[in-house]
Amino acid sequence: MTEGRAAEMDSPMKPAGTGARRAAARVRDLLRRGGSWAARLMDQRGTANRLLTIVLAIIAGGLVLAGVPELRAVFPSGIDLEIPLRAATHWSTGAAVYPAWAMQVQSGPDLPYLYPPFLLPMLSPIASLPRQAVIDVWLIACLLAAVWTCRRLGIPWIAVPFLLAWPPFGEGLIVGNVQILLFAALVAAFYEPGDLAPRQRELLPGRDLQTGLLAALVGALKFTQGLPVLYLARRRFRAAVLGVAVVGVVALATLPFTGLPIYGDWLMQLERAADPAWTIGGVALEHRFGIPDAIPIAIGILLALSVRGRDSVAWLGIALIVATPTVHGYTFLFLLPAMLTIRRDIAIPIGLLFLGIYHGFAWWLAFLLVAWLLVASTRWPWLRAVGAPASHPRPSDPSAGDPSNDLSGQAEAAT
Repeated sequence: MTEGRAAEMDSPMKPAGTGARRAAARVRDLLRRGGSWAARLMDQRGTANRLLTIVLAIIAGGLVLAGVPELRAVFPSGIDLEIPLRAATHWSTGAAVYPAWAMQVQSGPDLPYLYPPFLLPMLSPIASLPRQAVIDVWLIACLLAAVWTCRRLGIPWIAVPFLLAWPPFGEGLIVGNVQILLFAALVAAFYEPGDLAPRQRELLPGRDLQTGLLAALVGALKFTQGLPVLYLARRRFRAAVLGVAVVGVVALATLPFTGLPIYGDWLMQLERAADPAWTIGGVALEHRFGIPDAIPIAIGILLALSVRGRDSVAWLGIALIVATPTVHGYTFLFLLPAMLTIRRDIAIPIGLLFLGIYHGFAWWLAFLLVAWLLVASTRWPWLRAVGAPASHPRPSDPSAGDPSNDLSGQAEAAT
């Protein structure tokens, strides 16, 4: 025994080898435990991930609410309704509605009116009413529409106030921009009530007029937002035609009041607004790099005509942002369906990139991250939010695609 122990002590390799094996075993054990912990954390139905999401939501919600005073200090209340009401007053008194000098205005109610002329006869009677009462009613209508939109997209009631304070919603609600209602029209046309995540609506024949009209309304006042009609035309051509026909009839009915020459003035004003040198024209990416507007518009049209499957409406929202030459904070509302499609513990931190006043590069970084994650989720289903969308799309849904996220896929990918 003594000789054996002495021989063992004289051999330097054996203890070293034994120690290395033990260290390797410890590392494997730590990795195994770490992998198990990571798998639990990534499981969206598990307690660990729910706690993580709640913590992230509390932090994000607090930061969003803290930024509301800054939004209110920068953006005048109801200004985006005051501008068209003043334009309607100018029209009714024979003054110029689309003067070139308005493009030199940097702030206030004398900013240029860019909506189509057919809106003027409708606004003229409203412009004669007590202004503050009209603005208050409009802001309340925008708020109610925003709440309805959040609920239709599956956002829990407890989270709705925080989302309404989120800058893309918050800016639009403060200034009373019509984008709030246009986004609601998009959601009403293509989404049905869902739990926890957006759920695309079946495009049924009995709803052609309603769906077509809602899709046409998205681009009725901002013509670069007409992509929903193209999207719908590939799926329910009759619905798209009906929607465009109704908007066309309204425009023709107002033509005796507005006359045709004013449409030429409108197009010239839109051309001036497309100038990258117009400092209040938003944060369009093409203007930053000197890219002609025709290129992103063409990309947006191509996306609207080609997207298919379970996330096609989310991609339509992305296409709308790409194709819009004057991108403002509320334009990124169209990104919300895509953000709600990816898992919450990723979407919430991305949403924080929109905090502050017009940080264009941060906004576009968020846009690119969401678009990439939407693409990646087709390969890794665990990147999708639970319930986004149904596991097995209905055959009658022409925009349905591959099966969606399931828990087993999440666990397998996480481990």
